[in-house]
Amino acid sequence: MKVIRADVLGVCHGVRRALAIVEETLAAHPGEPIHTLGPLIHNPRTVEDLRRRGVVPADGLREIRDGIVVIRAHGVGPETLREIAARGLRLVDATCPHVRRVQQIVAEGAARGCLTVIAGDAEHGEVKGIRAYAGRSVVVASVGEARAAALSAPALVVSQTTFRSSDYGEIAAVLRDRDPAIEVFDTSCALTETRQESLRRLASRVDALLVIGGKGSANTRWLHQTALQTGRPAWHVEGAEDIPVEAFRFSTVGISAGASTPDAVIDEVENALAAR
Repeated sequence: MKVIRADVLGVCHGVRRALAIVEETLAAHPGEPIHTLGPLIHNPRTVEDLRRRGVVPADGLREIRDGIVVIRAHGVGPETLREIAARGLRLVDATCPHVRRVQQIVAEGAARGCLTVIAGDAEHGEVKGIRAYAGRSVVVASVGEARAAALSAPALVVSQTTFRSSDYGEIAAVLRDRDPAIEVFDTSCALTETRQESLRRLASRVDALLVIGGKGSANTRWLHQTALQTGRPAWHVEGAEDIPVEAFRFSTVGISAGASTPDAVIDEVENALAAR
């Protein structure tokens, strides 16, 4: 079997930065309790490896009594930051700079009395954190939801940084039709669109596609949707153990990976395919 990689795939700058910050924290504070609020990245293998090394994910601050709290790349709201300080916990902030920019836009809009419309997944940690900076907000994930959303002026629109820019464009167009004065901010991470464009180019060169990433990763799920839209058979796998038998029936398979997928996992999947 021939395996071809997308020319853009895998860990994004924000995730790579968060991982580097955790590595620095481990080195600087050996033996000290370290917790992340939620899994550091949406990759179970990486999270488990960090757990073995002393970085334990927590579902909330109620689970953390002492030590260091690492804010993952998705970010958190201001109330969480204040609670960390009030409880005397040490804060290490690994919020992605792109996410921080969205938070600032929303906070400034809230100060002006704006309603914030967020294009994204309402259950995603990044979106929950962004909403915490908004006085009033609504989340939409589709054109249909954008048409049905309750709007009030003044209003602004942002997107989850990993939301597909094509979908965001359609949602923004609907909202502009409903309220020509609504402010629309370009908050999609450029690498998200670049990764999807790379996948589309790859599809023309292969018989089938594998998209690698955690099942809890929104950007990987959207990348898989992009793969399916190319018309090629496509599967979402977390690692080599998830590769379906059907994938081995093709002579040329392309691989891409979400923003939380480490290089080692990509290598593992490629090697498993190439060995057959």
